[in-house]
Amino acid sequence: MPSQDAPSTQKQALVTALQWGLIQTFVLDTLGRLLRNYYRATTDAFLPPNWVTSIQFAAPLGLLVGGIGGYRWVTSNRASTSASAHRNRVIFVGSLLAGWALAIVPTMAFQWLLGDWLFSMPYFVLPTLTAISVFVGSYLLAYRVETAWYRRHRPRLLGAVKGAFAGLLVGFIGFIAYGGYLAATQTSYSLSGGPGIVTAVCLGAIAGYMLTDTERGGDRSAEFVGLLIVSLLAFSLLLTLGMVAFNAVGVSPFGFSSSFIWPLIPLVLALGVASYLAYGVQTTFYRRFVGR
Repeated sequence: MPSQDAPSTQKQALVTALQWGLIQTFVLDTLGRLLRNYYRATTDAFLPPNWVTSIQFAAPLGLLVGGIGGYRWVTSNRASTSASAHRNRVIFVGSLLAGWALAIVPTMAFQWLLGDWLFSMPYFVLPTLTAISVFVGSYLLAYRVETAWYRRHRPRLLGAVKGAFAGLLVGFIGFIAYGGYLAATQTSYSLSGGPGIVTAVCLGAIAGYMLTDTERGGDRSAEFVGLLIVSLLAFSLLLTLGMVAFNAVGVSPFGFSSSFIWPLIPLVLALGVASYLAYGVQTTFYRRFVGR
């Protein structure tokens, strides 16, 4: 039945399209990872059947199909376009996107504690349970938590997410840089980045939670996280295209030991650009996108 609310705005339609696309992508990716881990835990084959791999390859297509469906759902006046409905969608999209990205941290903690047992019965379901917890938590935060409670805790929640993302990138940068140093100076070495990265994320989340206590601080945190995700995707894509171009012409800009520099480039650039734009220039990318 068509909604009796005010007509949809373009920003509301875009947020809804992102919500629907993320849900379909999340379901396909989570299902594909569960089946892949199941075959790894129950068979001697390291690689799953082709049909399992196809599910994960179809995940980006789910973003497109779901996005089109969500956009048409709003623009055809079949969805509520009230301010509260839009707010709920924004919270859901933001929490799902952030939680999905940070879900790698508990998975790394499980692998640190369990080792190869993580890919055996019954522990192989732990990454999937983590992903499901992220989805359920996003739904509860967006659609079940009282508005007054969320508004009161919003700055600190966003500060914790900002700190966790910053800690994640700093942890990866330190791990890659130290791994490159060991590769250049030693003939053999053993290195695990799990403990350091998990520690960096936890410390970053605690620091962000404690230091962000104003509405403006929460807005800056949301701006930082949004810019960081966009910058990381953009720089990673540019790096991949650059590597393909170099390989096509037979040029190798880095040797084996210095090839560790490649993964550092998008991480360092994304962290620097997001920090500068969010806290130096103080852009309003997040507000303009969500219509706040």
